[in-house]
Amino acid sequence: MSLRFEHRVQRLLSRMDELSVDCLFITSRPNVRYLSGFTGSAGSLLIGKGVAVLLTDKRYTLRAQSEAPGFEVIVPDNPDDDILKTQIESRSLRKVGFEASHITVKTLEGWREKYGELGVEWVPTDGIVEDLRMVKDAGEIASIRAACGIADATFRHVQLFMQPETVELDVAMEIEFFMRRQGARRPAFESIVASGENSAIPHAQTGERRFRQGDFVIMDFGAEVDGYCSDITRTVVIGKATPEQRRIYEVVLEAQLRAIEAIKPGVKGADIDAIARQVIADAGYGDYFTHSLGHSLGLSVHDGMGFAQKSEVVLEPGMVFTVEPGIYIEGLGGVRIEDDVLVTEEGVEVLTQSPKHLMEFPV
Repeated sequence: MSLRFEHRVQRLLSRMDELSVDCLFITSRPNVRYLSGFTGSAGSLLIGKGVAVLLTDKRYTLRAQSEAPGFEVIVPDNPDDDILKTQIESRSLRKVGFEASHITVKTLEGWREKYGELGVEWVPTDGIVEDLRMVKDAGEIASIRAACGIADATFRHVQLFMQPETVELDVAMEIEFFMRRQGARRPAFESIVASGENSAIPHAQTGERRFRQGDFVIMDFGAEVDGYCSDITRTVVIGKATPEQRRIYEVVLEAQLRAIEAIKPGVKGADIDAIARQVIADAGYGDYFTHSLGHSLGLSVHDGMGFAQKSEVVLEPGMVFTVEPGIYIEGLGGVRIEDDVLVTEEGVEVLTQSPKHLMEFPV
């Protein structure tokens, strides 16, 4: 096992002492990848003191052995073999922790029925690996930084299409093609391009609408590099902005800049959210900021809690978040400005570097 994954497993084992379980059964794909390096679509882990097992199937035998060399790879000889049962029985596991938020009630009931004769107690756990994932190591930060660089290059490229009669879907497809050409494994999520009245919907459905003069255009997209995500949003105007559009944009930008300026170790996520929310409320748009300020970013684009009104997250160096205030007014349109930021020992580093001044595209 590489030092990187060994360190992660050791951190997990130290948390297990609090749970009094024999091992943890990890089924979340991002968590499996985080702890073992295995990237296949079918895999789970059993981790305990002296136990590091990767359960998969014959499609992934060689891949699992290559990607997760520190784990004992177990595959069934035939599809009907219950390799989980074999491991529980042979290792005399009696208290098995599982990821409650990733398991359905039906699945849990099935386990209790199938393994009841073994005397297994299934112990629900919540967010243990996700908490570990919140603080990124140097390799993870490098991957996120590369993903942010691709997002920035994509925003520069897509400005070529900011003109009347351009179709939202065409821009979204161009974004995703370009990110792949720049080295992204895939888009981090389905890209959003929302223009005119659609921009008043925070997570709009990109469609066939054509850009018109006077539109706000929101573009929200991100790249995935080595499994790690970026997430950026920029808002532009087709033609010349009206005074009201300019005021809304400037309020959102001030809210974002003020929030970013306050980010440093020891601060609560809720306090950062409150700073941006207060700027927007003081400008008279408080009712039009309808979502949280940001989320953790990593192996998943929504990698955990971040900047929200009830967030208890206390910032630590190595945490990566989005900062994305917005104002959305039905009939007028919306503005969102989003960057990815790294909490450092001294404060904060903004990882996405695309310009944030109001861009107007002449018609």
